[in-house]
Amino acid sequence: MKTTSKADAAFVDGSHIFHNVFVDLHFLRQLVRPGGLVILDDCEWPSVAMAVRYFEVNMGWLPVQLRTGTRLKAYRLPGQITEPSFEDFKPFG
Repeated sequence: MKTTSKADAAFVDGSHIFHNVFVDLHFLRQLVRPGGLVILDDCEWPSVAMAVRYFEVNMGWLPVQLRTGTRLKAYRLPGQITEPSFEDFKPFG
């Protein structure tokens, strides 16, 4: 039986280019366990905020309250990872 390890949490502090952030989040969705945490830096940048917004609206990522006055935002992944149908796409802009 093959077991796969998954991270409990991930921290993203990389590119501020929309498509780079989006790709980072796409792969972190596969690396972080269901119910795990993804923390992002520089969420005040529109490109970063827009990339994570897709995952909030279409993948069910839930914002986690952090202390005020920080550039960080945290998101809890759903307890079960599913792949939505293309028919279920919701605009996120």
